[in-house]
Amino acid sequence: MMLTDPGALFDALKAHGGGVCPVASPAPFYAVLDEPDVRSVLRDHRQWPSRFGPGLAYAQPGGVLVASDPPSHTAQRALLAPAFRPSAMAALSAQVQDLVDGLVTAALANGRADLITDLAAPMSLSVVCGLLGLRTDRLGDYWSWVLKLGQGLMYPAGSMDRRVVDAYRAFYEHFNPHIVARRAALDAGEEPPADLLAQLMTTRRDGRALSRFELLAFCQFLLVAGSSTTALLVGNLVHRLLEHPDQLDLVRKDRTLVPNAIEESLRFDTPLRGLFRTSAEAAHLGGVDIPAAAKILVMFAAANHDPGQWSDPDRFDITRDAQTLRRHYSFGHGGHYCLGAPLARLEAGVLLNAILDRMPGLRLDGTPTRVDADILDGYAHLPITWDR
Repeated sequence: MMLTDPGALFDALKAHGGGVCPVASPAPFYAVLDEPDVRSVLRDHRQWPSRFGPGLAYAQPGGVLVASDPPSHTAQRALLAPAFRPSAMAALSAQVQDLVDGLVTAALANGRADLITDLAAPMSLSVVCGLLGLRTDRLGDYWSWVLKLGQGLMYPAGSMDRRVVDAYRAFYEHFNPHIVARRAALDAGEEPPADLLAQLMTTRRDGRALSRFELLAFCQFLLVAGSSTTALLVGNLVHRLLEHPDQLDLVRKDRTLVPNAIEESLRFDTPLRGLFRTSAEAAHLGGVDIPAAAKILVMFAAANHDPGQWSDPDRFDITRDAQTLRRHYSFGHGGHYCLGAPLARLEAGVLLNAILDRMPGLRLDGTPTRVDADILDGYAHLPITWDR
């Protein structure tokens, strides 16, 4: 769980094992904590490949994006890149604004809301639904799957929690017919919709169409990565601002600080604490000998609190230098830097501005509930109310 002092967890790990810390449970792995080592690992896909999966369990090579390495990963990014270019973000901006306005209006009518399930998650999931050509009548199910699929990253092979297994099965049973129906429509000569899924289904890699397995993997990745980071970011940010009224007052009076507040939240309460890589061969990292085929957890959150990189890292401060803040690791680093980072920033900024504009006297309306996933940092529920 996220600590009141986020640096305490990382300090405890470092005290136990230094910047690269051996961990025995739930299965052996090495936690990489120091910023220079995190940066080094993320830049070296040959020694620390991603193709054996981003979780603690060993995956068979052949996955997509965070489960792949160049040149395959480079080609996969090229398929998605047009959907996240500045021109695409500009086109999405009005859509996100309309979506947020509708969600906030509905919340105002109720007089109270759950920031996550009523605002942040529906916003981010609705945008992903648009990319994948999905209806938005099952957003609650999608959010439940997202949290459980994130939780699954910390399970070793053969020990998956039943709820996580059920989430994987529900995802497949929902998305597989969607892809099959799309493929049948395209094969019948129907005009493809103007969405990202249609682009993926009509493209060719090395002369062939993407397989159903690859399409399902893209959908799973986009559903999880496209919604979890943003929804958890918004919850973490608003909660920290409520904990620090001086910071809330600053950003309420000066909206040019909104981007800074988003980046500081990403740094301070990193929504995705880290991802796993696997050592291709025996190596020496951070003073520790790591054997071949070892799992290593690259802890973005620890790098974001490294005192060698950050001044007073365990202080939440939205007035930090903007360029320095952009050096955080919450969207990764190097070749795997998150393509969806501009979209997450866009959505978070629109929603935070709407909250500041339309919910005066914002305050908690109950006890927040943490997400039940060690690899994720944030809230599953965050009840709020405001002055009417």
